[in-house]
Amino acid sequence: MAKEKERKTAYILFVNEGKNRKEISQLLGVSEHTVGAWVDKFEWTKERAARNASPTKRIENVKAILAELGEQRLDLSRQLKEAETEGDAERVNDIRTQIEKKDLAVANWNKHLMTIDKDSKISLANYLHVMESIFYAMRLFDTKLYMQTIEFQEYHLHQKTIELG
Repeated sequence: MAKEKERKTAYILFVNEGKNRKEISQLLGVSEHTVGAWVDKFEWTKERAARNASPTKRIENVKAILAELGEQRLDLSRQLKEAETEGDAERVNDIRTQIEKKDLAVANWNKHLMTIDKDSKISLANYLHVMESIFYAMRLFDTKLYMQTIEFQEYHLHQKTIELG
């Protein structure tokens, strides 16, 4: 248990922050072998991959792409105005072509965003099943804690029933 704090910190650094074994070992003052043993034993790589593939993370990534495309599109609009003011017909046509491509890319990424959102919806039945499993595990782990959360459980499940039902 001497390295319990380091292991918990390593977990956060590896799974949540995406740091590699070498970076973590240097930050925490433990060997790279120790960090690797934790990663393997507790299957942190699988969890990190699952978190990175989560709908929330995917939506966040697509929104970042859309923001970047939006900035590029605005820049092209400014360039178009300049080219029109200068009367440079060839440049105007080139910029309009680039704008059409950006607009198409934005439309495609927006469509992808809507697909991710639609595909990530969870049914009420599945949600209730998962929560029952969590509450059951909590009861086995710590009955007193479970009993303290009964009121919360009822409230939370009621709210999710309204939201998902």
